[in-house]
Amino acid sequence: MISEYFDNWEVKEEFSQEFISLWDGWLGQNECYKLDEVTEYEWERFNQLIKLLHTEYEMYAVNLESGTIYKLENLDKYLPTYEEDMDGGQINFTTIIIPSLNAVLAETWDFTYILYHKNNGAVETLKPLIKKSNLFSFSN
Repeated sequence: MISEYFDNWEVKEEFSQEFISLWDGWLGQNECYKLDEVTEYEWERFNQLIKLLHTEYEMYAVNLESGTIYKLENLDKYLPTYEEDMDGGQINFTTIIIPSLNAVLAETWDFTYILYHKNNGAVETLKPLIKKSNLFSFSN
């Protein structure tokens, strides 16, 4: 399964990117202060999205540190707390494969996730769940 999505643990270049964020677009230089003002409640919106996804889709967690994947059964054991996420580095970012959508959801810096997809309707399918989580999605 890994080879379908990753080359050397990087998502394959053939995937398009949709950005999921607390904001409806990139923050400009005058808005960067908002990154320092994100509350735990706002951060929790990302976990809410993952919980909603888990109710509708089979998902696999990617562990970049060990180079393994496993089926996500118990989200409570998988999802980090606010403190864990704030103290963790990039190697601990959430990365999830959603096989039925042929997509990867990956946490990145600055309160942004990237949905890697193959322009197969995954973005349109997930927009209602993104909106229900009080998040925004956009592409470049």
